Amino acid sequence: MNEGQLSLLGSATVRDRVVVSDAFELLGTLPDESVDLVVTDPPYESLQLHRARGTTTRLTTNWFQTVPNARLPELFAAVHRVLRRDRHFYLFCDEATADVIKQQQGIGEERLPNGARRAKAGFVYWKEIVWAKTTLDGSKIRGGTGYHYRAASERILFFEKGKRALSDLAIPDVLLAPRSSVPGPAVKPNAVVRTLILQSTVPGELVVDPFAGTGVVGVEARAHERRFLLGDIDLAWLDPSLAGVAPPGVARTFRSEVDPSEPPDLEVLAEAPPEVRDAAEAAGWLDAGAPTPELHELLRIRPVEREAALRRSLRAPPSPEEPQLLQSWRAWALLGGRIS
Repeated sequence: MNEGQLSLLGSATVRDRVVVSDAFELLGTLPDESVDLVVTDPPYESLQLHRARGTTTRLTTNWFQTVPNARLPELFAAVHRVLRRDRHFYLFCDEATADVIKQQQGIGEERLPNGARRAKAGFVYWKEIVWAKTTLDGSKIRGGTGYHYRAASERILFFEKGKRALSDLAIPDVLLAPRSSVPGPAVKPNAVVRTLILQSTVPGELVVDPFAGTGVVGVEARAHERRFLLGDIDLAWLDPSLAGVAPPGVARTFRSEVDPSEPPDLEVLAEAPPEVRDAAEAAGWLDAGAPTPELHELLRIRPVEREAALRRSLRAPPSPEEPQLLQSWRAWALLGGRIS
């Protein structure tokens, strides 16, 4: 990915793309006012609180690093810069992050004549849309996380640059949908994302998600004839239907013929059984039984963040020429770290 390539994305002739990229770097390469809609779900800092308290099961693997609250104003400034005039920005978050963003953006009680409130980044803030999580059959609200009145909903903060009418003014600000059945951490339901895209774009316009995860924004944009640009530092969970517009070898584009298995503790590879050492040598982590620079690099990463780096180092389709154990490790990596 280079700046010259991404600068073309403002053109109506450029079609869909998925890139491996830090969100801030991706937004930084886009031209001013080149995007028609941003819909995104950053890995917000308060997720670490839920993980520490044990009030969420969504972070059972260290799939991503969270975005510090201190960087959220930078995100808002970048999104405002790349959005065209008269466009919308939707950000999924929880109650804690919503409060932080409102404080950072100076969103208080003072309202404009139309009821909106100004944000420091240049947007006007309209309201919180609520995604209420239902059971799979949609018959009732399901139980959520937390201790006091369990959280069975998420916020979607709705910002506007300029003025643009929604496509359907009858859509309520509570969107009912079950949690997605698509594998992956913190996946947003297609129905909710679809509503946001249809409300705020027309066919041919460009939708961007710099924290793409499974790529549900791209799936829905493509289905409704919108162009899309997705970015993420780790595409382990990317929907296979998007593999054709993603870099080779980074998405779940295969059906493995071997059972996935998690690699052993890297700290003890040199003392592992011969089968494990053989697989580690084929992976480039050992050389004649001694740790390689690649292994030393992985070991320098904090254990809490090492899993994502380990998966990235294994991100290639299993090859029959490799030891079967290494094939199993690669299958684990391409499945995003979960074994079903």
